[in-house]
Amino acid sequence: MLDQPDASLGGHMKERTESEKERKRIRRLAQRQSARELRVTPGFQLHEHLLQITKALPTDVVPWGQTEVGTYGDCSCGCRWYHVLAGRLGSDWGICANPASPRSGLLTFEHQGCPEFERDPRWDYLDSAAGQKALREFEEGEGVLRQWRKAHPFRRSRVAEET
Repeated sequence: MLDQPDASLGGHMKERTESEKERKRIRRLAQRQSARELRVTPGFQLHEHLLQITKALPTDVVPWGQTEVGTYGDCSCGCRWYHVLAGRLGSDWGICANPASPRSGLLTFEHQGCPEFERDPRWDYLDSAAGQKALREFEEGEGVLRQWRKAHPFRRSRVAEET
């Protein structure tokens, strides 16, 4: 009796079978992943996770490497080769792009330091008179663009507008 589906259930039995197949498929996919593999949901990394996967080098400052703090500059304090990550962690994490650096191409915490630190001459630009003028012109242009978008509701860009 249990082997034969009840006709009164109709499509419910079919739906249950399909959902069970989907659950089994998902379980099989999850089991294929190695137990040693880090499972990270994209966009939700934490400092702790990034610290686990960051490669430590002897040239890094203490506690990551063997160099004393203050020997050379922090990557995030104006190094022209330090490219910040997008998102929330971008203020603390980046990638070194200096081909002469031992950290070249590596995920880098802002305070790991680098013997090839090069100060970016653009770092203090917005503090200069020319930088302030450029900032004002940029902000004015952004205001004009926002007003135009409000006046043309059918031509809105796909980017969310600020309120």
